[in-house]
Amino acid sequence: MKISKLTDYGILVLNQLARTGVTLQSTEEIAAATALPLPTARKVMRTLVDSGLVLAKRGSRGGYRLSRSPARIPLLSIVEAFEGKVNLTECSDETVRCDIQDQCSLAGNWGGINFVVKTVLAGISLNDIRNPQSLSKMMASFQPSNEQIQLVSID
Repeated sequence: MKISKLTDYGILVLNQLARTGVTLQSTEEIAAATALPLPTARKVMRTLVDSGLVLAKRGSRGGYRLSRSPARIPLLSIVEAFEGKVNLTECSDETVRCDIQDQCSLAGNWGGINFVVKTVLAGISLNDIRNPQSLSKMMASFQPSNEQIQLVSID
């Protein structure tokens, strides 16, 4: 699974908007600050506004800003804004019927796996992405513990 460059650019732009807080930024300023080509920045901004992650104000004093705090913008919302709904397989997409679904012994399991992936993405905020300490703490929570299960013989 790999996110597209456009999604990656969207996260980069959201980070830039988070840096500036409530100060409105023009597309040109965003493009310059992120080193994105202006047409790409425009495309990213359109997607971010359409998804409700960014607010736009028109006019000479217009620009863009985040629609809410970075702590309240989940990575899942960013990914889905650019990639569409997260579905690892056709089996995990309730709107699609796989050709071999009736014969596949694993079809029912993908929904649960998809749920776990979406839950993890929903639990990571834009603020977490911007904060290396937060990410380190999160990654540590996914590391297997060194505790071992002690086997006991019951005779």
